[in-house]
Amino acid sequence: MGTNAFEVLATFYKDYKTCTPQRMKIIDAYLLYILLTGISQFLYCCLVGTYPFNSFLSGFISSVASFVLGVCLRLQKLTEIIVK
Repeated sequence: MGTNAFEVLATFYKDYKTCTPQRMKIIDAYLLYILLTGISQFLYCCLVGTYPFNSFLSGFISSVASFVLGVCLRLQKLTEIIVK
């Protein structure tokens, strides 16, 4: 019970670095990039406005769709690793 959030995160990061295959790390980096892209588009829309709303909508939906497809790829690779 004496563990705090920093110790848990440090243990998670250490295990992630040592136990996760390189392909999964690349997929995770792609997912992080897509997530940050979607967040930046949403923040831009909130701060600047939605004048060309169709442009915002297409870009944001594209980010969401890319993120979903990336998660599906990650789950497929995870399943392949578990089956081996």
